[in-house]
Amino acid sequence: MNEHLPAGNPKPPEHINNRYENPLKDVALLIAGSLGIIVLATVLLAWSAAWIGPLIPYEWEVSLLQSDPDSTEGLSSHTTDAASSLNDSPTAIESELGRLLTRLTGSDALPIQVHYLADNDMPNAFATLGGHIFVTRGLLDSVESENGLAMVLAHEYAHVELRHPITLMLEQLSIGFALSMIGSDNLAQMVTQNTAMLTALSFSREMERDADELALERLDAYYGHTSGADEFFRSVGERYQHLGADSPWQQMFQTHPLTSERINTIQSATRIGTLTPLPDVLITQPDTSAAE
Repeated sequence: MNEHLPAGNPKPPEHINNRYENPLKDVALLIAGSLGIIVLATVLLAWSAAWIGPLIPYEWEVSLLQSDPDSTEGLSSHTTDAASSLNDSPTAIESELGRLLTRLTGSDALPIQVHYLADNDMPNAFATLGGHIFVTRGLLDSVESENGLAMVLAHEYAHVELRHPITLMLEQLSIGFALSMIGSDNLAQMVTQNTAMLTALSFSREMERDADELALERLDAYYGHTSGADEFFRSVGERYQHLGADSPWQQMFQTHPLTSERINTIQSATRIGTLTPLPDVLITQPDTSAAE
Protein backbone atom coordinates (compact mmCIF):
# COMPACT_ATOMS: atom_id res chain seq x y z
CA MET A 1 0.00 0.00 0.00
CA ASN A 2 2.94 2.30 0.72
CA GLU A 3 4.97 1.22 -2.28
CA HIS A 4 3.83 4.24 -4.28
CA LEU A 5 4.90 6.78 -1.64
CA PRO A 6 8.25 8.55 -2.05
CA ALA A 7 11.08 7.43 0.11
CA GLY A 8 11.69 10.93 1.40
CA ASN A 9 10.19 14.41 1.31
CA PRO A 10 10.16 15.63 -2.26
CA LYS A 11 11.85 18.91 -3.05
CA PRO A 12 9.24 21.48 -4.12
CA PRO A 13 9.79 23.29 -7.39
CA GLU A 14 11.38 26.72 -7.22
CA HIS A 15 9.08 29.76 -6.65
CA ILE A 16 6.13 27.66 -5.44
CA ASN A 17 4.53 29.63 -2.55
CA ASN A 18 7.80 31.45 -2.23
CA ARG A 19 7.71 34.13 -4.90
CA TYR A 20 10.76 36.38 -4.73
CA GLU A 21 10.13 39.98 -3.59
CA ASN A 22 12.45 42.83 -2.75
CA PRO A 23 12.66 42.98 1.08
CA LEU A 24 12.86 46.78 0.99
CA LYS A 25 9.57 46.89 -0.86
CA ASP A 26 7.96 44.70 1.78
CA VAL A 27 9.24 46.97 4.55
CA ALA A 28 8.04 50.06 2.69
CA LEU A 29 4.57 48.57 2.25
CA LEU A 30 4.44 47.64 5.92
CA ILE A 31 5.45 51.14 7.02
CA ALA A 32 3.03 52.78 4.59
CA GLY A 33 0.21 50.58 5.78
CA SER A 34 0.95 51.28 9.43
CA LEU A 35 1.15 55.03 8.83
CA GLY A 36 -2.08 54.90 6.87
CA ILE A 37 -3.86 53.22 9.75
CA ILE A 38 -2.45 55.76 12.23
CA VAL A 39 -3.43 58.71 10.02
CA LEU A 40 -6.94 57.32 9.55
CA ALA A 41 -7.31 56.78 13.29
CA THR A 42 -6.09 60.31 13.97
CA VAL A 43 -8.50 61.83 11.46
CA LEU A 44 -11.41 59.89 12.94
CA LEU A 45 -10.46 60.92 16.49
CA ALA A 46 -10.03 64.57 15.49
CA TRP A 47 -13.34 64.52 13.61
CA SER A 48 -15.14 63.02 16.58
CA ALA A 49 -13.68 65.73 18.84
CA ALA A 50 -16.08 68.27 17.32
CA TRP A 51 -18.94 66.05 18.44
CA ILE A 52 -17.54 64.92 21.80
CA GLY A 53 -16.16 68.29 22.95
CA PRO A 54 -19.50 70.08 23.52
CA LEU A 55 -20.80 67.02 25.41
CA ILE A 56 -18.10 67.27 28.09
CA PRO A 57 -19.48 69.18 31.10
CA TYR A 58 -17.96 72.63 31.39
CA GLU A 59 -17.17 71.97 35.06
CA TRP A 60 -14.94 69.07 33.99
CA GLU A 61 -13.06 71.37 31.63
CA VAL A 62 -12.44 73.90 34.41
CA SER A 63 -11.34 71.16 36.81
CA LEU A 64 -9.01 69.69 34.20
CA LEU A 65 -7.11 72.95 33.84
CA GLN A 66 -6.95 73.51 37.59
CA SER A 67 -5.41 70.05 38.03
CA ASP A 68 -2.67 70.86 35.49
CA PRO A 69 -1.06 74.17 36.50
CA ASP A 70 1.69 73.75 33.88
CA SER A 71 -0.92 74.15 31.13
CA THR A 72 -1.27 77.86 31.94
CA GLU A 73 2.43 78.56 32.10
CA GLY A 74 3.11 81.86 30.38
CA LEU A 75 -0.58 82.83 30.41
CA SER A 76 -0.76 84.59 33.76
CA SER A 77 -1.67 88.20 34.37
CA HIS A 78 1.24 90.60 34.64
CA THR A 79 1.58 93.61 36.90
CA THR A 80 4.73 95.19 35.52
CA ASP A 81 5.67 98.83 35.14
CA ALA A 82 3.77 98.99 31.86
CA ALA A 83 0.62 99.37 33.92
CA SER A 84 1.85 102.62 35.40
CA SER A 85 0.78 104.46 32.25
CA LEU A 86 -2.85 103.49 32.87
CA ASN A 87 -5.33 105.28 35.08
CA ASP A 88 -5.53 102.40 37.53
CA SER A 89 -3.99 99.09 38.54
CA PRO A 90 -4.20 95.89 36.46
CA THR A 91 -6.55 94.46 39.10
CA ALA A 92 -8.99 97.31 38.56
CA ILE A 93 -8.70 96.86 34.79
CA GLU A 94 -9.42 93.14 35.06
CA SER A 95 -12.44 93.91 37.26
CA GLU A 96 -13.78 96.40 34.72
CA LEU A 97 -13.27 93.93 31.87
CA GLY A 98 -15.07 91.28 33.88
CA ARG A 99 -17.99 93.60 34.59
CA LEU A 100 -18.34 94.46 30.91
CA LEU A 101 -18.32 90.78 29.97
CA THR A 102 -20.95 90.03 32.62
CA ARG A 103 -23.19 92.77 31.27
CA LEU A 104 -22.84 91.33 27.79
CA THR A 105 -23.43 87.69 28.69
CA GLY A 106 -25.88 87.92 31.59
CA SER A 107 -25.84 86.45 35.07
CA ASP A 108 -26.55 82.89 33.89
CA ALA A 109 -23.49 82.77 31.60
CA LEU A 110 -20.60 80.36 31.97
CA PRO A 111 -18.13 81.44 34.68
CA ILE A 112 -15.19 83.17 33.02
CA GLN A 113 -11.98 84.63 34.45
CA VAL A 114 -10.66 87.66 32.57
CA HIS A 115 -6.93 88.38 32.71
CA TYR A 116 -5.12 91.57 31.72
CA LEU A 117 -1.64 91.32 30.17
CA ALA A 118 -0.27 94.74 31.11
CA ASP A 119 3.17 94.27 29.58
CA ASN A 120 2.02 93.00 26.20
CA ASP A 121 1.80 95.70 23.52
CA MET A 122 0.60 93.28 20.84
CA PRO A 123 -3.09 93.98 20.12
CA ASN A 124 -4.67 90.65 20.96
CA ALA A 125 -7.21 88.76 23.03
CA PHE A 126 -7.68 85.02 23.29
CA ALA A 127 -9.70 82.37 25.10
CA THR A 128 -8.14 79.24 26.56
CA LEU A 129 -9.16 75.98 28.13
CA GLY A 130 -10.97 76.25 31.45
CA GLY A 131 -12.82 79.52 30.85
CA HIS A 132 -9.97 82.04 30.74
CA ILE A 133 -9.96 85.14 28.53
CA PHE A 134 -6.80 87.21 28.15
CA VAL A 135 -6.71 90.84 27.00
CA THR A 136 -3.49 92.67 26.18
CA ARG A 137 -2.63 96.29 26.73
CA GLY A 138 -2.16 96.59 22.99
CA LEU A 139 -5.79 95.68 22.44
CA LEU A 140 -6.98 98.51 24.67
CA ASP A 141 -4.87 100.83 22.51
CA SER A 142 -6.61 99.46 19.40
CA VAL A 143 -10.25 100.21 20.25
CA GLU A 144 -11.94 103.58 20.40
CA SER A 145 -15.16 102.75 22.22
CA GLU A 146 -16.67 100.30 24.67
CA ASN A 147 -18.52 98.78 21.72
CA GLY A 148 -15.26 97.85 19.99
CA LEU A 149 -13.93 96.24 23.16
CA ALA A 150 -17.23 94.50 23.80
CA MET A 151 -17.07 92.87 20.36
CA VAL A 152 -13.70 91.32 21.18
CA LEU A 153 -14.81 90.12 24.63
CA ALA A 154 -18.04 88.69 23.22
CA HIS A 155 -16.06 86.97 20.47
CA GLU A 156 -13.73 85.28 22.96
CA TYR A 157 -16.64 84.31 25.19
CA ALA A 158 -18.33 82.74 22.17
CA HIS A 159 -15.30 80.46 21.75
CA VAL A 160 -15.81 79.23 25.31
CA GLU A 161 -19.59 78.98 24.92
CA LEU A 162 -19.21 76.92 21.74
CA ARG A 163 -16.67 74.73 23.56
CA HIS A 164 -13.93 75.39 21.03
CA PRO A 165 -11.03 75.10 23.52
CA ILE A 166 -12.01 71.62 24.74
CA THR A 167 -12.64 70.53 21.15
CA LEU A 168 -9.17 71.65 20.12
CA MET A 169 -7.64 69.95 23.14
CA LEU A 170 -9.20 66.65 22.06
CA GLU A 171 -7.90 67.17 18.53
CA GLN A 172 -4.40 67.89 19.85
CA LEU A 173 -4.50 64.81 22.06
CA SER A 174 -5.34 62.83 18.93
CA ILE A 175 -2.29 64.27 17.20
CA GLY A 176 -0.17 63.51 20.25
CA PHE A 177 -1.46 59.94 20.27
CA ALA A 178 -0.57 59.52 16.61
CA LEU A 179 2.92 60.93 17.12
CA SER A 180 3.53 58.62 20.05
CA MET A 181 2.40 55.65 17.95
CA ILE A 182 5.13 56.35 15.42
CA GLY A 183 7.73 56.90 18.11
CA SER A 184 7.85 60.71 18.14
CA ASP A 185 7.62 60.99 21.92
CA ASN A 186 9.14 64.48 22.07
CA LEU A 187 6.67 65.87 19.56
CA ALA A 188 3.79 64.10 21.27
CA GLN A 189 4.83 65.61 24.60
CA MET A 190 5.05 69.06 23.04
CA VAL A 191 1.52 68.74 21.66
CA THR A 192 -0.12 67.37 24.79
CA GLN A 193 1.57 69.80 27.19
CA ASN A 194 0.58 73.46 27.60
CA THR A 195 -2.83 72.82 26.09
CA ALA A 196 -4.10 76.23 27.13
CA MET A 197 -1.54 78.03 24.97
CA LEU A 198 -2.09 75.69 22.04
CA THR A 199 -5.85 76.24 22.05
CA ALA A 200 -5.28 79.98 22.09
CA LEU A 201 -3.38 79.75 18.82
CA SER A 202 -5.25 77.12 16.89
CA PHE A 203 -8.90 78.05 16.41
CA SER A 204 -9.99 77.23 12.88
CA ARG A 205 -11.41 79.76 10.45
CA GLU A 206 -14.86 78.22 10.81
CA MET A 207 -14.65 78.57 14.60
CA GLU A 208 -13.64 82.21 14.21
CA ARG A 209 -16.58 82.91 11.90
CA ASP A 210 -19.01 81.24 14.30
CA ALA A 211 -17.60 83.27 17.21
CA ASP A 212 -17.94 86.51 15.22
CA GLU A 213 -21.57 85.71 14.44
CA LEU A 214 -22.49 85.05 18.07
CA ALA A 215 -20.59 88.13 19.22
CA LEU A 216 -22.53 90.36 16.81
CA GLU A 217 -25.79 88.92 18.08
CA ARG A 218 -24.75 89.62 21.67
CA LEU A 219 -23.73 93.21 20.87
CA ASP A 220 -27.01 93.85 19.09
CA ALA A 221 -28.95 92.44 22.04
CA TYR A 222 -27.08 94.56 24.59
CA TYR A 223 -26.57 97.90 22.80
CA GLY A 224 -29.45 97.68 20.32
CA HIS A 225 -26.99 98.05 17.43
CA THR A 226 -23.59 96.80 16.27
CA SER A 227 -21.77 100.05 15.53
CA GLY A 228 -18.09 99.91 16.50
CA ALA A 229 -17.86 96.13 16.21
CA ASP A 230 -15.20 96.44 13.52
CA GLU A 231 -12.87 98.81 15.42
CA PHE A 232 -10.33 96.24 16.53
CA PHE A 233 -10.20 94.49 13.17
CA ARG A 234 -9.75 97.77 11.29
CA SER A 235 -6.94 98.74 13.65
CA VAL A 236 -5.19 95.39 13.17
CA GLY A 237 -5.66 95.54 9.40
CA GLU A 238 -4.08 98.99 9.22
CA ARG A 239 -1.23 97.97 11.51
CA TYR A 240 -0.19 94.92 9.48
CA GLN A 241 -1.21 96.02 6.00
CA HIS A 242 2.41 96.73 4.99
CA LEU A 243 3.36 93.13 5.85
CA GLY A 244 0.95 91.66 3.33
CA ALA A 245 -0.65 89.61 6.10
CA ASP A 246 -4.07 90.08 4.51
CA SER A 247 -3.28 88.64 1.10
CA PRO A 248 -5.16 85.59 -0.27
CA TRP A 249 -1.86 83.67 -0.33
CA GLN A 250 -1.35 84.26 3.39
CA GLN A 251 -4.89 83.03 4.07
CA MET A 252 -3.83 79.52 3.12
CA PHE A 253 -1.39 79.44 6.04
CA GLN A 254 -3.34 81.06 8.85
CA THR A 255 -6.20 79.83 11.00
CA HIS A 256 -8.13 83.10 11.23
CA PRO A 257 -10.23 84.41 8.34
CA LEU A 258 -8.80 87.36 6.43
CA THR A 259 -9.12 90.59 8.40
CA SER A 260 -10.76 92.26 5.40
CA GLU A 261 -13.26 89.41 5.20
CA ARG A 262 -14.18 89.84 8.85
CA ILE A 263 -14.53 93.61 8.48
CA ASN A 264 -16.79 93.22 5.44
CA THR A 265 -18.93 90.63 7.24
CA ILE A 266 -19.30 92.83 10.31
CA GLN A 267 -20.03 95.98 8.33
CA SER A 268 -22.61 94.20 6.18
CA ALA A 269 -24.52 93.30 9.34
CA THR A 270 -24.02 96.63 11.12
CA ARG A 271 -26.98 98.38 12.67
CA ILE A 272 -26.09 102.00 13.24
CA GLY A 273 -26.26 103.43 16.75
CA THR A 274 -24.49 105.69 19.24
CA LEU A 275 -21.13 104.48 20.50
CA THR A 276 -20.50 104.13 24.23
CA PRO A 277 -17.20 105.66 25.44
CA LEU A 278 -14.62 103.44 27.08
CA PRO A 279 -14.63 103.56 30.88
CA ASP A 280 -11.87 105.86 32.16
CA VAL A 281 -10.00 102.98 33.80
CA LEU A 282 -9.55 101.33 30.38
CA ILE A 283 -8.24 104.40 28.55
CA THR A 284 -4.48 104.33 28.04
CA GLN A 285 -2.49 107.45 28.69
CA PRO A 286 0.76 108.63 27.04
CA ASP A 287 3.79 107.15 28.75
CA THR A 288 5.87 110.10 29.95
CA SER A 289 8.30 108.10 32.08
CA ALA A 290 10.96 108.11 29.34
CA ALA A 291 10.85 111.89 29.05
CA GLU A 292 11.28 112.30 32.77
